[in-house]
Amino acid sequence: MEICPAFIDETGILSGLRRQQPVYGIGVLVIPDTRAITNSLYRLHFNFSSDRMAERKRIRRQIQSRAEGPTLQETDRLMHSTRHHEYKFSEVSRFNLQQYIDLLNLYFSFPEPQFHALIMDRLDPCYSLSRWNDDTWHAYAELARELLQERLNRDVFAIVDLQDKPDHSSVYIEDVLCTVPAVKGCLRATSDMSVYLQIVDVLLGCVQFDWKDANGYYGTTSRRAVEKRELVNFVKSRLGVAAEDRLLTKEVTEASWETPSRFAVRLGNW
Repeated sequence: MEICPAFIDETGILSGLRRQQPVYGIGVLVIPDTRAITNSLYRLHFNFSSDRMAERKRIRRQIQSRAEGPTLQETDRLMHSTRHHEYKFSEVSRFNLQQYIDLLNLYFSFPEPQFHALIMDRLDPCYSLSRWNDDTWHAYAELARELLQERLNRDVFAIVDLQDKPDHSSVYIEDVLCTVPAVKGCLRATSDMSVYLQIVDVLLGCVQFDWKDANGYYGTTSRRAVEKRELVNFVKSRLGVAAEDRLLTKEVTEASWETPSRFAVRLGNW
């Protein structure tokens, strides 16, 4: 494929309380050959949906077989099973951790994809949006452009997770990204339309979590971090990184791995 898709997503916020949202990140996933990997990913996705429907039926039969009504946990599982499924790092839990591991394990079985992430530490003393006139939308567009300019080594069509452009802004992210010579076109799209955008969300979430975890954001007893830490450690294991080591540190601000596929991370400068 002469021109291949590049899927772009972001995480965190660029304004507001820095202690509550200390990290901002942008990730891009380049898929040089979509043929085999697309079939495999969507087959897994649809199998997961079937498994969830089977679980829902099992819970209903279990409730019907006894006198009392559903428990709170059963109600949650029934309601969750009726929603359109989307992989999101923020929704990793003990109930679905294995599905996320299966998804990323399948992703890493293909050597061609390239994932790149730019992480911005909002607790950095140099943190400032002044270079973008305190315009968070403009900052988002320019940081995404910076990542693509730096990392793309082939022509792509950019597919960006949909963010609504503020009415007051004259900046269109499509225009900004298409100033990168390798970007031959751009489309904003909702993440539910593409499992690839969802994979960017999950991988970027892993990088962001690891940075926050390294800087004591969660603490050792945070219950909400247990399954997410397990998923991050799984990604590290596929990259050949020890669980106790970090993808990025304040001393090592850039790192990359070539196996099982290209995976590169960088800490940006304000």
